[in-house]
Amino acid sequence: MPSLFARAALRGGASRLALFSASLLVLLPARAAGQEALPSVEIGAATVVSADRVEERVDKSASAVTVIPSAQIAKRAGTGLTEVLRGAPGVDLYETGGPGAQTSVFLRGATPGQTLVLVDGVRIGDPSSTDGSVDLGGLVATDIERIEVLRGPQSALYGSDAMGGVIHIITRKGEGRPRASLLMEGGSYGTAHLRARVSGSEDRLWYAFAIDALTIDGHPRYGYRIARPLTIGDGKTPLPPLPPNDPTNKGGASARLGYRVSEDVAVEAGFFGYDNALRFDNPNSFAAVDVYDPQNHQHATFAQFYARIDADMFDRALHNRFTLFGNVTNRDVWQARSCYDASFNAYNCRRGFRGARRGFEYQGDLTLGAFGLLTFGARNETESVHTSQDPVPPTTFTPIDAAQTTHSGFAQHKLTLFERIDLSYGGRIDAVDQNHTFATWRATAAYRFDETGTKLRGSAGTGARVASLYQRFGQYGDPALAPETSVGYEVGVDQSLFQDRLYASLSLFENRFRDLIEFGRAPSCSATQAFGCYYNIGRARTKGVEFAGEAIVVPGEWRLRASYTHLAAENLVTHRSLFRRPRDKGTASVVYTGVPGLELEARLTIVGPNPDYDYIFSQRVMLAPYAKLDLYADYRLDDRMSVFARIENVNDARYEEVYDYGTAGRSVYGGVKFSW
Repeated sequence: MPSLFARAALRGGASRLALFSASLLVLLPARAAGQEALPSVEIGAATVVSADRVEERVDKSASAVTVIPSAQIAKRAGTGLTEVLRGAPGVDLYETGGPGAQTSVFLRGATPGQTLVLVDGVRIGDPSSTDGSVDLGGLVATDIERIEVLRGPQSALYGSDAMGGVIHIITRKGEGRPRASLLMEGGSYGTAHLRARVSGSEDRLWYAFAIDALTIDGHPRYGYRIARPLTIGDGKTPLPPLPPNDPTNKGGASARLGYRVSEDVAVEAGFFGYDNALRFDNPNSFAAVDVYDPQNHQHATFAQFYARIDADMFDRALHNRFTLFGNVTNRDVWQARSCYDASFNAYNCRRGFRGARRGFEYQGDLTLGAFGLLTFGARNETESVHTSQDPVPPTTFTPIDAAQTTHSGFAQHKLTLFERIDLSYGGRIDAVDQNHTFATWRATAAYRFDETGTKLRGSAGTGARVASLYQRFGQYGDPALAPETSVGYEVGVDQSLFQDRLYASLSLFENRFRDLIEFGRAPSCSATQAFGCYYNIGRARTKGVEFAGEAIVVPGEWRLRASYTHLAAENLVTHRSLFRRPRDKGTASVVYTGVPGLELEARLTIVGPNPDYDYIFSQRVMLAPYAKLDLYADYRLDDRMSVFARIENVNDARYEEVYDYGTAGRSVYGGVKFSW
């Protein structure tokens, strides 16, 4: 399709949002009444489903899990989910030049491809990407009930990719009287944002629908607010003058619709998707004119559907869940003079990437009375990838058209002894057609001192990741690559005091990775792979300490939150620190709610020195430490209307998440929310 970033279209972004807002005001149901209240979560009492694949209170789980409730998501999700996840213990996020740009997540030092991301129980990794990981830059916050961050190897329950942990995004399930809201905001860097939601239930039917639209003029992604001299890809030519902006337009929608057929049977269907179009920079170009060429732009879409049946049997002793699912990611990348003919003459081209996933899953939960709960299931999933190029010289482009199917079975037994010892153990087998079969396991234990509010916990388990389709079947691939594997251990303590007014959680962990897939020259490379190939050789170790705490200092007025992560991540082959894993980082927030309807928050983020890599000069670099202060304010005028504002990077810190890619300076945003 044509580029979405013609200048006239960008200038009209705000007007399009205004027209869209007016249309929604007409279309939203007139009978929707009442205020959309953001649920308050008591400290340590949130419900989670990710840790053991069943609903349970987080304080009853033996795993290290953080729950981000809808109130915090709504506050920080103006430009997507990246800012929502920042500050969660063990999570590192890297955004290459502003909202919408390529954003990678590292969980407990694991790579992006080793971190599993789910939406409503369905994995959303892109099978067409190099490592099969998720680009979080495209995601939007439509109507999200909560996000669960489960840390440590979880392949025994979730299979491939869950080596570092699981990030589970759970959208809202409609309940009660119809409710609707409309949010509009704008601010620095030409930002205009709209979000609309409607949810509720009628007798046996429940529903939730939401849309989100964002347009940003943005700032130049490469070189913005960087004080040192920069060059283009040849390492000699100075970087040309920066453009005025690098715009982003993205939007998304989510929907959940369910019907309770009887007391024991319910059916549900869901949709989640986004559309993300942006302009990017190409600093590795060997021609200065190509670095900021408007030809460099990308359009990506993602769509996911699922259908689910929940059925209880044997007087509700056995709960059955059947899920059919499918998702598809389409990416088109236009880039100036990035393709070559047989004579190595460069020309403009478009590269297309299509990754798809489909399958079904069964899970059974059998209540065994005094003997606990047995969870078991099976899964069949097929991933496929197709790449294209336009135009295509006949001798210089080989498309990828490949697929792989994984058959899985898993089981876990949970039980409680003496009303205070919680145990679980389980395992999983994954078999990849015409490739490898691998097994993983996991065990957890927790001891609760209910009298003092103390819980001691520990876990051990293994993780695995199947090579991506690109790593197996791409130009540099090897179809026989073995899965990456890991083993991890963790001990921790959770403490609640003063009638749950104080909560603290401390975890110590270590993970060892083997058979990591790396790229380079190796004996396994074929004669046609002159530049290298993918092969299994890497080994790494990550270990560290995580802390999260929350305190109600003055009930109804003052609340404190804090998190801290210390991480040591080492490549055991080179004995050097892994890139993009800072040793120390943390956040601290002060929240004031002493005036009726008003909430104020000051949030400080501190990140220590961070190793990275300079791809132009092929050398290691160390990103400087930084501290960033953000302010948030929300005031509810009445039951139907509230106003809000935020100032990001109040101290105007100059910092980098990715070497040479700029980040925003002091930014001001504000808006209004209407509720019915």
